[in-house]
Amino acid sequence: MKGQLLNVTVKLLAKNRNLNKITARRIASEAGVNQAMINYYFTSKDALVSAAVDKLIAGRAAELEEIKKRNIPARQKLLEVLLKMSDITVEYSRYTKATMPYVLLEKEIEEPYYILPIVKECFGGKRTETECRIIAYQLTTFSQIVFYRSDGFKKYAGLDIAKTEDRKKLFKTMINSIIQNQHR
Repeated sequence: MKGQLLNVTVKLLAKNRNLNKITARRIASEAGVNQAMINYYFTSKDALVSAAVDKLIAGRAAELEEIKKRNIPARQKLLEVLLKMSDITVEYSRYTKATMPYVLLEKEIEEPYYILPIVKECFGGKRTETECRIIAYQLTTFSQIVFYRSDGFKKYAGLDIAKTEDRKKLFKTMINSIIQNQHR
């Protein structure tokens, strides 16, 4: 039943440009289950939609792993992983933007784990585990907020997050700022 709810939600996401039309009632109806099953298996409709979005973009995770395996300097690797994560976020923005409040405020913290090993590599043992975790969280969470508030961020910083070059400037600035602090 859990898989059925997830699969129906993925199909609804693919068919609907307006995510507001995807209601808990509609999901349950199309899955042929009681609406209470959404909360039973996923705790909320937002959690279910977030899981469905994760499933939609899961195939792209292999691209991140390929970058992580490359034999390049850690700083470059971190930049490339952040850029790839942002490419995926922009490509699926109609979904990711809609789920961002849930991801930031309620979902289990997951995204920093993608970059934590690279952050540790960047510092080569000069930062503690806790410091590296905070830095990974800082990088991913700030990125998520920038994507969620892309119009306001463009007005504020002059960077259009929809453009790869502007994202690259953002991440280079962030990485340089954090890593240069290591040497102070």
